[in-house]
Amino acid sequence: MKHAYVIVVVPASILIPLGAGLIKSGYKHVVTQIIFSYLIFAAIIEIVSRLLGTHQVNNLPLLHFYTIIEFLFIVRFFQLALNNQLVSRYLGGLMIIFSVFCVFDFVFIQSIYQFNSYPRPIGALIIIGLCIYYFFKYGESDNQKPWVQEPLNWMVTGLLVYFGSSLFHFAFLNVLYEHASLKVNYIFGTIHATLVMVMYLLFTAGFLYAKNE
Repeated sequence: MKHAYVIVVVPASILIPLGAGLIKSGYKHVVTQIIFSYLIFAAIIEIVSRLLGTHQVNNLPLLHFYTIIEFLFIVRFFQLALNNQLVSRYLGGLMIIFSVFCVFDFVFIQSIYQFNSYPRPIGALIIIGLCIYYFFKYGESDNQKPWVQEPLNWMVTGLLVYFGSSLFHFAFLNVLYEHASLKVNYIFGTIHATLVMVMYLLFTAGFLYAKNE
């Protein structure tokens, strides 16, 4: 039962932002629908991962696939949120380069049956940079809304908190898995799960501030 928080409570908490998105019709808005779709994708991957684990099948290849699609969702979100043609073009190229790198990693560098501890932190660094750039551009804009009433601010904050705090966890997952004790792995797993929940709750706040336009 001590693992219930990590394997049941946190994964189930994804229903909170999805519920808020449904209530506020977040799936109808051109920008927030990307986060809504990302959450649906994450929920499906979580279910498949649990099913594979239940049948004693190594589910790490799924993580390699998830890393690529997650990155594409999030960068697409920033393409729409930043709404700049030149930036959008660069980000489109970045999507292609990162996807190719992920495939190159599990084909030639790391085993697909290991944690992808090279692409994950690199992707996290890119997302952190995009979050900081978003807030820099938001601060320069003539936005009339108070900060807390802008749904995208909450969502970008969620991404920044999660990826910023998980960066080193992503980078050293293989080291922890191979050399750390079960207790240490459990502690880091619990911290990571908590960060996931915080991101979900910040997404929830974003959906609740979304307008039914």
